[in-house]
Amino acid sequence: PGDRLAARRRDSDAGPDHSDLVPLDILWDTVVSITSVGVEDTYDLTVDEHHNFVADGLVVHNSHAAAYSVVAFQTAYLKAHFKPEFLAAAMTNDMGDTKKLAIVLEEARHLGVEVLPPSVNGSEAHFTVENGKIRFGLGAIKGLGLGAIECIVQARATKGPFKSLFDLAIAVDPRQVNRKAVESLIRAGGLDEIEGHRAQMLEALESAIQYANRVIADRAAGQNSLFGGPSGDGATSMVPQMPTVTPWPRGRALKEERDVVGFYVSGHPLEAYTPEIRAFATCQIAEAEALIGDFVPAEDAGGYGANRPTHTLFGIVTDVQHRRSKAGKPMGFATIEDFTGQAEVLCFSNVYDRVQRYLEPDEIVLVRGGLEVRGGVKIIADDVIPIWKVREQMIRSVILDVEPSELEEALVSSLFELCDRNRGTAKLCFDLPVPGTNIPQRILSRSVVIEPNAEFMTGIARLFGRERVRVEG
Repeated sequence: PGDRLAARRRDSDAGPDHSDLVPLDILWDTVVSITSVGVEDTYDLTVDEHHNFVADGLVVHNSHAAAYSVVAFQTAYLKAHFKPEFLAAAMTNDMGDTKKLAIVLEEARHLGVEVLPPSVNGSEAHFTVENGKIRFGLGAIKGLGLGAIECIVQARATKGPFKSLFDLAIAVDPRQVNRKAVESLIRAGGLDEIEGHRAQMLEALESAIQYANRVIADRAAGQNSLFGGPSGDGATSMVPQMPTVTPWPRGRALKEERDVVGFYVSGHPLEAYTPEIRAFATCQIAEAEALIGDFVPAEDAGGYGANRPTHTLFGIVTDVQHRRSKAGKPMGFATIEDFTGQAEVLCFSNVYDRVQRYLEPDEIVLVRGGLEVRGGVKIIADDVIPIWKVREQMIRSVILDVEPSELEEALVSSLFELCDRNRGTAKLCFDLPVPGTNIPQRILSRSVVIEPNAEFMTGIARLFGRERVRVEG
């Protein structure tokens, strides 16, 4: 930047009138020669006379820099003093880009701002603020166009909150809110607050459409059915019953959300493994670029991603591709996702042979390897370990943060029964607070040793809360 400035200054030494240079772009100036003027300090805004502002190697006018500084100040002020409103506006701005939207949602979670799920009775097209919380915007749901959203919002304003799937079906224009739109709403959790669960509503969708068609036909004919009321709705008194269907498990519901929104809305599959992530992960995907920094591999590193610092991440596998290298050796590419973003995992043949069976969609895995940031985050895997194996081989102790006053007889009895059903080799410890110090007193259970399998980890989180459960290797 200093040399480019020197070249520009030499051309402009004729005097203070530089109007002949205004139409030119410095990147297109023809540089005849460059004379080094040594090293000089550059400043953000405090510059004298005709200097320009230098930022990231680019020369821009002081007015340009001043405008950006004002925008930066305004943005920081809004984020500090109007946090929910600022984040809701940022989410609305990024509704068309699921990766960017996921980053803003994670920032909201980090800042302690609750994001309410989409709601057919509460959401608008854009992200909005309700009592300091952010309400998910319907416009971020795939398959739900603006016309359908406006129709739903207008019907809600006219007739009041929807009470059931059938109530929604007869309240909206089926030409605007079609089958695909309602299905997307169901899968995204937008109808969770009305009668029935998601599996029931998807099963009942066809009968809801048929019911709405009968009501529309009766209205058009100006007739009541045999059991119709004075409202003229005809078939409205013969509302179909919701079918008897098994509710989706938590994992299925989250997967459906991700398919229609692009990310998980009401939770994340990794939440169940928070103790393991805190204990063994060295970073999250969004931190990769900052961790890599200006690292330059040694010239004799000897391979793609070689000689890089090793990091450990957790993620859920969302996509897998099995390929062969130019040498004909098998290799694998997997996409994993954590709370903060996505990364591609590259498994070359020496690793692939060992971990291939763990590379399955929806598998929770620990990935250890070197990081790259080139067109996205990439992990050159040294190892891939499924979560069940992490629990089986890496956990040596399970620690509970408890208050002695909370250990009532019923709770202790439930804990003992859980431990008795899952005996193993891992230690169970209790960290008790000590008055006047931040260092707890650790008490080792001498009566039980446990196996930290899925049943035990789920059960202990249910008894004490997941935030109070920790593990150590």
